[in-house]
Amino acid sequence: MTRPAPAATLSVLAEQYLALRRRLGFEMDKPGFLVRRFAEYCDHAGITRVTNQAVLAWIELAQPVAPSYRWLRLNAARGFAIYLHTLDPAHQVPPADLVPCRQSRPEPCIVTSEAIQTLMETAGQLRPQLHAATLQTLTGLIAATGMRTCEAVRADDGDIDPAEAAMTLHGKNRRDRRIPLHPTTLDALADYRQLRDRLIPGYAGPSLLVNTRGHRLNADQVRTHFTHLVDRAGLGDLSPRPTLRALRHTFAVTTLTGWLNDDIDTQASLPLLQAHMGHTKPRHTFYYLQAVPELLQAASDHMLRSAVREARRQPSPHEET
Repeated sequence: MTRPAPAATLSVLAEQYLALRRRLGFEMDKPGFLVRRFAEYCDHAGITRVTNQAVLAWIELAQPVAPSYRWLRLNAARGFAIYLHTLDPAHQVPPADLVPCRQSRPEPCIVTSEAIQTLMETAGQLRPQLHAATLQTLTGLIAATGMRTCEAVRADDGDIDPAEAAMTLHGKNRRDRRIPLHPTTLDALADYRQLRDRLIPGYAGPSLLVNTRGHRLNADQVRTHFTHLVDRAGLGDLSPRPTLRALRHTFAVTTLTGWLNDDIDTQASLPLLQAHMGHTKPRHTFYYLQAVPELLQAASDHMLRSAVREARRQPSPHEET
């Protein structure tokens, strides 16, 4: 008499679930990490069927953490539970409001042009030379284009189109887009590639930005290097602290501020910024356009100029008589 095959552990099912989501085009880096941790917790505790209590107990293990992170843990476990429930209805699907989501929006860090210049100069002084050039180019590229860190490290040489002064970005969930590049940005990328190829003889690509071994950058390691760069540049005491994401935030705010100063129709132009930033919904772009003093001042000046122009177009009482 043959014995029935042992049931797959939740860790094994978690890998099957993540593979399915990736085939559907979803990026599962951070959610995948949480799904794996939840499955490992269940296996270690001898839990073979997901329950609301098991999910809540796992979430509470992360104390003390911000409410938003507890919600992220719930969201990751809940997606996995939905998948398991389709395989076996004995798995419970926790309600979406099992824990509250009180996500506090952090204070935005708008990096001044002087601070960006300091970061670039400090990066250029690092050693070895290729590490310095890579971090310097990465910082300047994100500041000049507002691209995500993950998009910068995914970029290949072939993504740059000098003839069209454009670059193809590989965004979230396999959504590609093209963005324009300023001539100075093109020149800086050309200089970096020339230096990279000289320091790594026979480099065959395809990665645009590489580490000292000629391999593609890792986004988490890049963020760590940037943290050290901020400290080395003497900017570590700033509050809020400059980050690579802050450079993206700064690009969005600076772009809108420039439009306001130039009296450009911001309502008509916001979809262009949304497309440039790679956002699928306007609210994702609005997140970056928080009320910072520079933006509020530009908006106030823009409204004042608009009011003056409108008043000048109105006929005076003497003209009407």
